[in-house]
Amino acid sequence: MGRPTPKIGWFRALSRYYRDPSASTFGKLVIFFALIYAVVPVDLIPDVPVVGWLDDLGVMGLATAWLMRVVARYRVPGELPEESSAEPRRRPFSVSP
Repeated sequence: MGRPTPKIGWFRALSRYYRDPSASTFGKLVIFFALIYAVVPVDLIPDVPVVGWLDDLGVMGLATAWLMRVVARYRVPGELPEESSAEPRRRPFSVSP
């Protein structure tokens, strides 16, 4: 049987994702929007104990799950995803990674 491909650490893969010019700009800002939403006191549901924290947890959970899925593509050493073309394809406002 073949040897499993070693993977790069999560933080290094995250760094590769943010340095990739072909990754969408909006996609790179998703986690920052989620952090700002969690920190800023103006929310959809006021921050009363338990009930008010659920929307913050939901937004952070969705942003983290999305980021984990996207960064997983950058954990394989070697070429970055979609690096085969000579000119990088830029998708500045795409929600998909």
